[in-house]
Amino acid sequence: MPLPSKVRSAGIFLALFALGVPLTSCQKKIEEVLVEKAIEQSTGKKVDINSAGSNITIQSEGQKIEIQGNSGVWPADMPVDIPRFSWGKIGAVTRSETPEGKSWNVVFEKVQGNIVKDVESRLKSNGFQKVSTIVTSGDGEGGVVSAEKEKLKVVLMTGNGTASLSVVQEP
Repeated sequence: MPLPSKVRSAGIFLALFALGVPLTSCQKKIEEVLVEKAIEQSTGKKVDINSAGSNITIQSEGQKIEIQGNSGVWPADMPVDIPRFSWGKIGAVTRSETPEGKSWNVVFEKVQGNIVKDVESRLKSNGFQKVSTIVTSGDGEGGVVSAEKEKLKVVLMTGNGTASLSVVQEP
């Protein structure tokens, strides 16, 4: 009799396991729940984290952050006054929406050539004021460009084959 009870127990376990797997796939990932709890405990605010593939969305009381890893795509909701830059490969896009405004951060990889002066001239031709440029390398491949236009602020930092474009739009 001990053998049939072991077989029965194993059968029950497999049946429960088979039923449990589809149910857990509908629930949040344990990592999301743990991070949510950690953020909630440190901030005292309710947080909701959702991830799908390399994309992560974090929402909390009127604030939203979206991270798109390996997106390769220029943000469709980027303000039209921002020139569409196409040097290098887009490695990641981060969007943030708060009561203080919206922001975008686009990270470029495999950036080649002198883009600092190109960015400066494109921003000026799009009507940006207070454009300041700092070239940090002798060949002009590294540096920082910052500019403002009405409620838009733009900063580009580049060097060593990478670039980061940050855009902030005040309400």
